[in-house]
Amino acid sequence: MTTRGGVTAVPAVLTVGEALVAAVPTGPVTLEACDELRTHVGGAEVNVAVGLVRLGVPCRFVGRVGDDPLGRRVAAHLLAEGVDVRRLRRDPRPTGLYLREWLPDGARRPYYYRTGSAGSGLVPSDVPADLDGCALVHLTGITTALGPGPRAAVERAVDLASRAGVPVSFDANYRPALWPAGEFLACVRPLLGSVAILFVGEEEAELLFGTSEPAEVFVQARDAGVGTCVLRRAERGACALEDGAGIVERRAPATAVDPVGAGDAFDAGFLAAHLAHAPLHGCLAVGVHCGARAVEVPGEHDGAPTRGSLPEDLRALLDAGG
Repeated sequence: MTTRGGVTAVPAVLTVGEALVAAVPTGPVTLEACDELRTHVGGAEVNVAVGLVRLGVPCRFVGRVGDDPLGRRVAAHLLAEGVDVRRLRRDPRPTGLYLREWLPDGARRPYYYRTGSAGSGLVPSDVPADLDGCALVHLTGITTALGPGPRAAVERAVDLASRAGVPVSFDANYRPALWPAGEFLACVRPLLGSVAILFVGEEEAELLFGTSEPAEVFVQARDAGVGTCVLRRAERGACALEDGAGIVERRAPATAVDPVGAGDAFDAGFLAAHLAHAPLHGCLAVGVHCGARAVEVPGEHDGAPTRGSLPEDLRALLDAGG
């Protein structure tokens, strides 16, 4: 399969999760005052997959959609973006949908219609047993929140990756609307020892480690078995701990029009640079740039940049890895 970046290869990244459709007002109004909605294909793992492919990294998405118009839209959109969808299953349940407001004060309140959705039908056997040619498996806390089947699928993906020596990246992505904090901790904490790259926001760091202070977060993450912990700090950018260099930080340059999808775009940029063997500060730089570009326009991943649109110095980091 040829991607937007012109790469033809076995997928370098496999991601497992939920694809859904978002419906968003075309202007900054409440849903009850809205006369027009625009739909976007989304879902955290979908956003990362698209972001990676746009940066020239082949990616396979594992998930389920309904045999309905929204499911067909998701499949067509992912194909058009160049994501490998050979493991995208059709399910008799409907494709998940969520509405979210776009308000003048910057708030983005989501309203989920995903109970009993196709995405919640994900089961362990959906995850391919053969990870040959896979350089990374990317997972998120959102999928683990969707029910026993999706949670078991994530655990299978982690187990398969560990057995095959394939690194796992994991975005904590805690959503209070999906499950209580205690259940999140009980599910996610045991996975950390198998995670090579952990992405957390400050609120998630507080939940997992009892602090959002970078130095403390990184110590506790390492004690939990995490290889590299990346702390995203919204408009303050992101930071991580580099051996021999201390805490490395990169500031965010942009003002958000629509902050949804920023973290996913950051993950895609960071991982693309990581797979190109860029240094940690370079991975942060690409991640922060991608996150900043993603929030400049409304949508789930509409603003995620392509490899060719990156500034020359950031593109060189990706090109150096082939």
